[in-house]
Amino acid sequence: MTHRNVAIPDWSLRLLQCLLLISLLILSGCGYRLAGTGSSLPPHLKTIAIPVLKNKSSEPTIHPRLTNTIRRAFLTDGRLKLVDDPKKADLVLKGILNFYDLRAVTFDANDRAIEYWVYLGIEVDVKDRVKNKTFQRENLRTRWDYRPSANVVNAESNRQEALDEAFRDISIRLVSLIIDQF
Repeated sequence: MTHRNVAIPDWSLRLLQCLLLISLLILSGCGYRLAGTGSSLPPHLKTIAIPVLKNKSSEPTIHPRLTNTIRRAFLTDGRLKLVDDPKKADLVLKGILNFYDLRAVTFDANDRAIEYWVYLGIEVDVKDRVKNKTFQRENLRTRWDYRPSANVVNAESNRQEALDEAFRDISIRLVSLIIDQF
């Protein structure tokens, strides 16, 4: 068996070194992480209280459901512990449901609405109770669509499902804005 020394050109070694360096830079991280695995919160913030949102919208009964959906989003995320008493929380999220609108946007040949949009708007103020200062203020809006049914019960059920989707959208965005800071 004969062994031969093979000369590798300098340019190919440099190319290989550059590729390895680029790979290491990419793998070392670009500031991204998986959602739910880290936090941009200061270390002194561990708990959050979310009192029932106030309601200044035209729909008088939906704010408790929105509040519960926001609470569930923080519970599901798990990076802040949800507490009932605002006096025992590091952060307190207070909010106002300030906008609700239901608009027919698509009509059939008989001029019957076949698609609606549900609009919601909330204003939130998050207070850092540890440092006694405003942590964050946000105004969020969302829109969700649905198709009504000819059956009145099903039509209302479809509207409620659209509301639930809009609540979830706002809740997920709030968790991201408050915990991940984006």
